Amino acid sequence: MLAEVNKILTAFALNVVSEAKDNLADSNNANGELYNSLNYEIKGESDNIEIDFLGTNYANFYDLGVQGAAPSRMPPNSISRYNKAPMSPYKFGSGSGRKGGLRGAIDKWVVRKPGLSNVRDDLGRFIPRKSMVFLITRSIYLTGLKPSYFFDKPLQKYLKQLEIELEEALGKDIEIALSDAKEPTEIIVKIPD
Repeated sequence: MLAEVNKILTAFALNVVSEAKDNLADSNNANGELYNSLNYEIKGESDNIEIDFLGTNYANFYDLGVQGAAPSRMPPNSISRYNKAPMSPYKFGSGSGRKGGLRGAIDKWVVRKPGLSNVRDDLGRFIPRKSMVFLITRSIYLTGLKPSYFFDKPLQKYLKQLEIELEEALGKDIEIALSDAKEPTEIIVKIPD
């Protein structure tokens, strides 16, 4: 692999992952599975180099958000009756996700989340966990998940610099390759008269 190009690509990937982790830390998600899963892998040879950014299976959903299936179906007195991620490529109700997967994840989250064990309704009655999971799941399914852009913002930021830095690095690698090349031997061709 080209040494200077490799340095630039490694620095680019490190910067993107580091800033993405900082963004997660700022959103109180620093100790979670997503934070710990972020990494990168550089593959290929000098003519075909690829950077793979790695993360949990829900990293893209958290980054770009998920469109709601039908925000207008929320109860009339709901706080949010709008689509939280109208530009996201992902959408609830598309049929591509696992059936009931959202409810199971929300149930696990409710159990782990401090302060949700003694939640009461407007009349002062305790809300059973099963009801709370249903209400949260319905809200997320119908209105979607707001994008965080924890990864997309640093990626776009560092991509702007990458092209210029790669051109300079490639130039240096070519200079190094040419200076390391052996001097051509002198060839004398005599043509008989």
